[in-house]
Amino acid sequence: MKNRLNKTAQESIGLLLLTRLFERSAFYLVLSILANFLMEIVQPGMKNVGFYYSFFMVALIITTFFAGLLGDKRNRNKVVITGFVLLTTMYLAVPFLSGVIFLLITAFVLMGAGVGLTLPNMVVLLGNLYSEKDNEIRGLSGFILYTFMAELGGLLAPLSTSFLKTRWGFTPIFLLAGACGLVALLLFMHFTRTYRLTNPAAAQQPDQPSVLMRKQHRVILLSVLITALMISFSLQLRGTTLVLALKDFTGWATELSSILTPMEGYLLPLLMLLFFGWVMHIKSMHWGRIFQLMLLGLAFAIVGYLAFAGFIPLKEFIGEKFIIYPAYSFLLIAESILTSIFLYTVYRSSPAKYKGLFQGIYYAVLALASSLLLTGRSLYGSMESKVFVLIAALLLINAIVIIWLKRHVASLSYLS
Repeated sequence: MKNRLNKTAQESIGLLLLTRLFERSAFYLVLSILANFLMEIVQPGMKNVGFYYSFFMVALIITTFFAGLLGDKRNRNKVVITGFVLLTTMYLAVPFLSGVIFLLITAFVLMGAGVGLTLPNMVVLLGNLYSEKDNEIRGLSGFILYTFMAELGGLLAPLSTSFLKTRWGFTPIFLLAGACGLVALLLFMHFTRTYRLTNPAAAQQPDQPSVLMRKQHRVILLSVLITALMISFSLQLRGTTLVLALKDFTGWATELSSILTPMEGYLLPLLMLLFFGWVMHIKSMHWGRIFQLMLLGLAFAIVGYLAFAGFIPLKEFIGEKFIIYPAYSFLLIAESILTSIFLYTVYRSSPAKYKGLFQGIYYAVLALASSLLLTGRSLYGSMESKVFVLIAALLLINAIVIIWLKRHVASLSYLS
């Protein structure tokens, strides 16, 4: 895929990607120890952990939903800077507030709000750098790298926590998270000086798109938001219901973790890099190709879940690991393809003046998908391995929707 970005835009994208890396590293540093910190330092018991954790997550979800709209209406850079200041300050403050419950809860709320202010707005800033006109598609590669940086941050952070906690406890981890947040803030401030665009929406769409094109984008946006709910739910099940099922199927516990954890940590980022390289070699990117890539990701997910649905009869003929490795890899391939494509498609198809709002809505959809994960466990309790046939069927329905969408958009493009 040909890259026609000027040098300033390329440097700005690099700064945003590094900002994302340090922000996610800080986030996962805290997330990886938060439950243990609350149980060991604040109050013992999982019930209390959920109580404190809920303040952080609710603030994160609510702020993310509204932060994009705030960025649409106000100075988006200032919204992101405010978020970085909040999250950095709270990362540094939390370990020193464990004795004062009210202040600790306040810190969790502000910490969640800080993360929420950055999430949708950084996506919009990244997309705006590509200045795509009409139905031009060239920003997907940047969004793949953006999701890769998030995965890389999630990989690097736990490597530090185990070392630091064993020797010095929780406080150095929070301090390191604060340092990463500060680096992210400084990188982003450098970004604001490198790339100045007073009105990104106007720059992106200097001419009003045609009525037909606006209709096309509305259909894409609505379809993607609807399908994203079930697709995200299905892919997230691999970390909950699927793991539970595999423990029942194999009788493994520690050994299963030693298989799946490295695959999630190392294989998924590698697959994203491979996907990035593939996309960069695509000479012509258009909506039809975007939908083809979605269908490819869904195909991998469907095959992966069907393999797990047939795990018990299959293991009579082949070794259990020879089922787990390829089937789980298929799910990771689906994740590596679909995560960035859906993030990009929501950005690209949303109205220029409300891109932040719809990014917030998209993150709310992902949060809703996460809240449904207990349903997956419940279904497994009643359906056992057949639940994965159901998941594959849901993914197939979404694939049919994407096929319809592909044809519908092609017909609208023909009319235009």
